[in-house]
Amino acid sequence: MLAGGLSQRFGADKAEALYRGRPLIDWSIDALTPYCETIFVSGRRHRDHASVLDRPHSGFGPLGGIAGALFAAREFGCRHLLSIPCDTPEVPASLLRQFVESEKPVYAAACPVIGLWPVALAEALEQHLAEEGPRAVRHWAAIAGIDAVESPPILNVNTMADLQQLGGGDIPALGQGAS
Repeated sequence: MLAGGLSQRFGADKAEALYRGRPLIDWSIDALTPYCETIFVSGRRHRDHASVLDRPHSGFGPLGGIAGALFAAREFGCRHLLSIPCDTPEVPASLLRQFVESEKPVYAAACPVIGLWPVALAEALEQHLAEEGPRAVRHWAAIAGIDAVESPPILNVNTMADLQQLGGGDIPALGQGAS
């Protein structure tokens, strides 16, 4: 689960922002739980799940989080990593089930950080990040030969307005640790 970042557009720690009474991060953890034996939280500490650092270091956005999680997943003996960001509380379970059941590396066209990535790509992704060039998930996926899968629209909460559009959102006080 990708939970790093600066939350600059949001203005507060969006992983801890409440949606229907629960932190956004908990919605994403719950979405992963039926499909993952181990959940890695990239970019922050979590009380119940293993935290992983971005690779090769912080500052590479979602790809750095995916790279760190790929290395951690490989150490745990996993073949694939199912990734979602902490700010998408309405990820369709059917989409995640489709990814896991197919075991084919893919990502969601509507939200490219939602994907199933083979851990065998850990070094290739880290090498890609060490080189100059685009840091977009779609760009890297194209290089790695990973296809996009059409999916329903998935709201990614980037701003307070996005959370309010979902309804039931409670904004954390400004000044809390943004991530």
